[in-house]
Amino acid sequence: MAYKLDGAKFPTLEELIAALYPLYAEKMSEADFKKYVQENAKQE
Repeated sequence: MAYKLDGAKFPTLEELIAALYPLYAEKMSEADFKKYVQENAKQE
């Protein structure tokens, strides 16, 4: 199962967080980003 967020697709949720968090670092904390991912990432 893969996870998709903002048009990017990753095999695991951990990889998605590691790859995309730097793009969100100025907007939110890592904890807030993890919550955002859990609420908005789509499983495919």
